[in-house]
Amino acid sequence: MTNLKLFQINANQNAIIIKSDLPNITTQLKFHRISSIIEESTKIQEQEGKMKGDQRCSYILGVFKTYNKSFIVIVEECTKVAIIQDQIIYHIDQVSYISIDDNNPNNNKDILESISNQKKLLQSAFYFSLNGDITLARNFQKYENSFVWNNKLLSSFRENKISSSWQLPMIQGYVEQIDSYIDKQPITLVLISRRSRFMGGTRYYSRGINDDGHVANFVETEQIVISGSILISFVVIRGSVPIFWNQDGVNSIKLTRSKELTLSAFIKHFNLLRRYGKIFCINLMQNSRQLEQVLTDNFYYQFQKAQLDHVYYQYLDFHSLVKNGKSSGVNPYIYQYEQTLDKFQCHIEKDKQIINKQNGVFRINCLDCLDRTNLFMSKLCLYSFDRFLRILNLQLSNNSDILNSFDESNKKLLHDLIIKYKNMWANNGDMLSIIYSGSGSTVSDMAREGKRGLIGVLKDGYNNIERFYNRHFEDDTKQNTINQLLYGSTSQTHFDDWIAQQEQHFCTNSQISILLITWNVGGNNPITTDFSQNILNLQEQSNPDIIVFGLQEIVDLNPQNIVIMSNEKTIQLWDKLFQSNLSKIEPYTKIGESDLVGIYISIFVKTSQISRMTQIDTDVVKTGLGGTIGNKGGVSVQFKFDDSLLGFTCCHLTSGNKQCQQRLSDIDEIHQRAFQNSKFKINLSNLDYSFLFGDMNFRIELPYQEVVEQIKNYLQLISKDPNCPNAKAKLAYLLNQEQLGNKKKRNQYLQNYWEGSINFLPTYKYDKNSQIYDTSKKQRTPSWCDRILVNCKEGLICQQRYYKRNECLDSDHRPVSSYYVVEIKKIDKEKLNFVKSQYCLSKMQNFNHPLPNFNVSKQHTPNIQFQRQQQPQQSNEYQNLLKDSLHIQQQSQQQQKQSIQQMQQPIQQFQKTSEYVKNKDEDRQQQYAIQYMKQQQQILNSTQQQSNQYPQNPDLL
Repeated sequence: MTNLKLFQINANQNAIIIKSDLPNITTQLKFHRISSIIEESTKIQEQEGKMKGDQRCSYILGVFKTYNKSFIVIVEECTKVAIIQDQIIYHIDQVSYISIDDNNPNNNKDILESISNQKKLLQSAFYFSLNGDITLARNFQKYENSFVWNNKLLSSFRENKISSSWQLPMIQGYVEQIDSYIDKQPITLVLISRRSRFMGGTRYYSRGINDDGHVANFVETEQIVISGSILISFVVIRGSVPIFWNQDGVNSIKLTRSKELTLSAFIKHFNLLRRYGKIFCINLMQNSRQLEQVLTDNFYYQFQKAQLDHVYYQYLDFHSLVKNGKSSGVNPYIYQYEQTLDKFQCHIEKDKQIINKQNGVFRINCLDCLDRTNLFMSKLCLYSFDRFLRILNLQLSNNSDILNSFDESNKKLLHDLIIKYKNMWANNGDMLSIIYSGSGSTVSDMAREGKRGLIGVLKDGYNNIERFYNRHFEDDTKQNTINQLLYGSTSQTHFDDWIAQQEQHFCTNSQISILLITWNVGGNNPITTDFSQNILNLQEQSNPDIIVFGLQEIVDLNPQNIVIMSNEKTIQLWDKLFQSNLSKIEPYTKIGESDLVGIYISIFVKTSQISRMTQIDTDVVKTGLGGTIGNKGGVSVQFKFDDSLLGFTCCHLTSGNKQCQQRLSDIDEIHQRAFQNSKFKINLSNLDYSFLFGDMNFRIELPYQEVVEQIKNYLQLISKDPNCPNAKAKLAYLLNQEQLGNKKKRNQYLQNYWEGSINFLPTYKYDKNSQIYDTSKKQRTPSWCDRILVNCKEGLICQQRYYKRNECLDSDHRPVSSYYVVEIKKIDKEKLNFVKSQYCLSKMQNFNHPLPNFNVSKQHTPNIQFQRQQQPQQSNEYQNLLKDSLHIQQQSQQQQKQSIQQMQQPIQQFQKTSEYVKNKDEDRQQQYAIQYMKQQQQILNSTQQQSNQYPQNPDLL
């Protein structure tokens, strides 16, 4: 470890003060405990000797927030790993967390676990430098701090306008330096691999591309050669196949977007790479492996469609070139890139003056962008290094074929630099593999030894076992920890609550329509092929913007299908049927699908609307046999439509009359586990609109004969008079004995969902191809098993236009459909930034006082409007729903009005100041806000009591 202690920390009851010995940092930081404001001021020089109670550290990474607590993250121990001219690079060995707003957070187990996981993550494969930008390769421009992994930790510094000298970056990846001699001249090689923070995550949670054009496991590797006053740099990049896909297991790859929906993100990706100049893509995937060939075909399709003038593409089947444990078959292809290397050139400095620039890079990928990619890169960069030596008038050996030296297994025949070089690249491959997959590279021995021997084969097997273990037991926690580091805590913060209350000031609203269909098809292939008179009969409503098909039991739930999960052909059959029916209405495009054994969800959007869709994500949750098998469970798709979050979960819950409690437990499992490690930090509980539907299997708790008799009486009465009160009373009687309606309030998730009135007969269980309820020996009680529920956030509008069953006789269930009109928001970013500045201002005005109490319990009051006919009335919940909702909204509005009056005056006073009015841009507004705060804190009454609820202020804009 390196004894690097350049930062001094002193804590007292009111604040934490940090100073630095670095000559470029002439200020100090003061972290106020009560307000969490960070104040920068001129550094006060202390007398000689340390202040009592202080500590020293190596580096400041920023502020970590979790469970509404804030911590300063510091580097306590580090190790010097490389020196590039005057720049020193350190590896982070040990980090600590200093609580800002609580002197004793040790009584919160969740906080302790979160910090422990963060420490484990940060103490491996993270690096920093105190002099020089470690995040930036020479010659190339920085893009959105792509490689700054503490970007989120530094957000508090940016919000408080702390100078850039304090915003010290760190990277994730690998750094190593090797030193040797050639012709008695000292020569240094430094390898720096920078892993992008965008789509950062573990192997199976982070695949493909996102809507912004960023890809998973994107790594920029820079190889630097230093000899005397000359520095030569060469950059190569790697990244996941730039299409939308995911992988749930070794042999399971699925494309998650259509080709049409992929093209925009594909083009964005390569436009982002324009900062490197020309791009030469080399795809190393295996031709004989079907799942890899699917990705290769789609990669090439997008490449042809995009017609990008700065991108070249080549496919090489790496496995066909590597035979008998040796990689020499790759060498002829490396030599073919000589002209391309001449064209791309390299970055050269002499006496720190740039004399040449690199103007193109190789982009290399395999399936994981790990083992094959790293070995190919190491050879390409070795060939490039040999060309560098010619520039330096140096010769490594008499052997003109330097790649054959790489393949040589007899180390006695190799130059010292070649041996070190091979180990360095093997170490790089191992570390990048550990970061992404949890184990070392499976081909590192080929790089180190020149061939793969028995030990290498055994190590390969061990690494594969380790990857399997990590996938099933470690990756969930690791991915959640990475998400916290990159995106912040998933827990709702005070700021999040306040911003949510201000949406009317920075959002505009529009309406879209949604059609949902749920159908248990009983393991049958479709008999009904024309849906125009049943599930797609829109009852004079306009063509919906979104159509969601949710199926259950698309295959028989026998042991073979459950274990093997072979449903691809059946899915293709249903998908073809959906598309053929929708093509008769107007153009629709499938934007997402998900499946689990017999459960299948497929979502289509009007082709004219797909530009409004982003952040499409899918997940599955198994609930069968304690969550281990997929005969029961839920499949989910969620996405952003403009700036509203919509989620759709198709479920098939535990069957059986007496299994109501298990069904409620299934719902708990689905909500707790779905999107647990989503890269978008969104789960089913924080969507704007969450739709839960499927074969929920809730039953009528009455004997079979009594239910059948009630239904017969209902049908007789309704045939004579469709509006017969006695007929509706028969149906209402059954509804009041129905499990879902009676048990809903007992479930913490289900109680937030709402359902329109049921005006149709039970949808289960029928004799096949008939309208007769079950006549088998089991005589299952007719029940409303097939349901559609909606949960929307407070204040949002959700209108249900109809809720009906459809008469398709293909299975023992009847399909159910519901048509909704919902309100979608679009954020004006300029107005949002303005509202954020008001939060900062309000916070500053209360600088010397206790912060308002945000933990105010809220009642869930969505503005849900069901279809006009509300008969039959199922329970008190259905009778009083709108009345109670209106009463609660009126109470909430009155409370908000009182709170507004308490806060409005000081904010308006500040807004009237001449300096504020003159300077309308956001940055200068916040600067004047800080100045105003400092003036006001001197005259504020320290005993003034704050409101228990942070107020809304509708007059902010």
